[in-house]
Amino acid sequence: MKQIAEESGLPRELDIGYSVLLDKEHLTDQLPTPTHKAHIPAPPTEAEFQTLVEELFHESTYVAKHLSRGDLMPLKYNLDQGMKQVSLRQMLEWRIEIDHHWSVKPGAYGKGLKKLLKPSIWRELEQTYVGPMLEDNWDALFRTISLFRKVANEVAGFLGFRYPDELDQRVVRYLQQVRTSGRPLTRN
Repeated sequence: MKQIAEESGLPRELDIGYSVLLDKEHLTDQLPTPTHKAHIPAPPTEAEFQTLVEELFHESTYVAKHLSRGDLMPLKYNLDQGMKQVSLRQMLEWRIEIDHHWSVKPGAYGKGLKKLLKPSIWRELEQTYVGPMLEDNWDALFRTISLFRKVANEVAGFLGFRYPDELDQRVVRYLQQVRTSGRPLTRN
């Protein structure tokens, strides 16, 4: 505690707020007041934005592969964890931060998104969650991409970035071909 008190600012875990329960040695007397800004995300760089878009589309190819093979558990992992919980959630949080001038602390794992997102976006997000039926998961995959594209284009527009339309179109074409053929495509 002595070392923390000597620092110029609070560590992230204390900047979210703290309560001193007992301090007989008065070590906490010099602690600064929390700013409550430690977990507010900073705007992404264009490289971070592009990487996130690329990761979502890369992950989507694994979803298609698992769908074509009928591998439920890995497809749900890639769709619900990789695409939604990682990539889509991050993009939604950036969109929320734009609306709130980078001042909101998003909840862990998407907690609180419902109250921060526009109701129409929340409804679209809800529609990306489905059960075990393969055809339903194909639809959920394309709905996830559609929602991601919409929000990513808004984020790109606000931040002056370029959304990679060509990548999006190429991957979506590939996914549609896999869906139609029933198997992952390979190059000859």
